[in-house]
Order: sequence, then structure tokens, then C-alpha cells
Amino acid sequence: MKVCANCGAEVTPEMKFCSECGVRLDHGQTTASYAPAFEETSGEAAPATGVDGASLIELDQVEGTAGRRMHDIKEGVVTVGRTPQSDIFLDDVTVSRKHAEIERGERGYRIRDVGSLNGTYVNRVRVDAVDLRNGDEIQIGKYRFKFVFA
Repeated sequence: MKVCANCGAEVTPEMKFCSECGVRLDHGQTTASYAPAFEETSGEAAPATGVDGASLIELDQVEGTAGRRMHDIKEGVVTVGRTPQSDIFLDDVTVSRKHAEIERGERGYRIRDVGSLNGTYVNRVRVDAVDLRNGDEIQIGKYRFKFVFA
């Protein structure tokens, strides 16, 4: 059995984050601090072809503050939830274990709520599924993110 290098808790190979301290266990990818300058867009959807990828930039939490973390979205489907197996791990009781998925498709990026109790919000509107546009604000539990694509 492996242990977390940060806190010493037991972790399984499937876990991407430590369930005790929340530190990322997959060292192949990093979370970087990022302070972007957002430009106004004409509301065009994020294109899926010819794009390096997209990111979710964590903003201040609804309650309290958080450091700005950037989560890259390059894979086909990125899972968001409270389970340590999620690609984006959000440690808060208002977040469901399997809360949402962000998928890169032919038309661009799409976020889909996967049956969460408290819902997924894009630009302060509760959504089941919606295409994401550059600069959209996503809220999951007390976490807020800005969606940006390159």
C-alpha cells in the first residue's frame, strides 16, 4: 500500500488526490498559479479543433478565499467531484462525489451535471448541460472557476 508523501495517509493507485489532505498524487501533471488577463469576447464557443486545450482557473471561494489554481482540460472527459478519483478534486460537502463532467467534443467544450444534489452553475444559472464559452464562470459547491481556452 502506498502512502501520501504529504501526510502519510494510505492511498490507492486509482486515487488522484489524497483523501486526508487533498494533495495531488499524480505527479505527471501540475497545478500552477496563474493570474490571467481576460479579454472580452464576442460570445463565441470554444473551438475543439486546432486548440491546445482549455483550463479552469479557480477564483476566490464563495466562503473564504482560495489560492488561484489552474486545472488543465486536455483529455476527452474531465471529471469534477468530491471523490479523490476525480480529475478535479473539490473537498467540500456541498460538492457531490461525482458532480460534473467537462467533455471536449467536435463543437467545443461542454459541461454536464451528472446528477449532483446542489447543481452545477454556469454564469449563475443552474444547468444540466451547456456548451462552454471563453470567460464563462462555473460554480460547483462553494468553488468558482473561470473557463478559458487557448
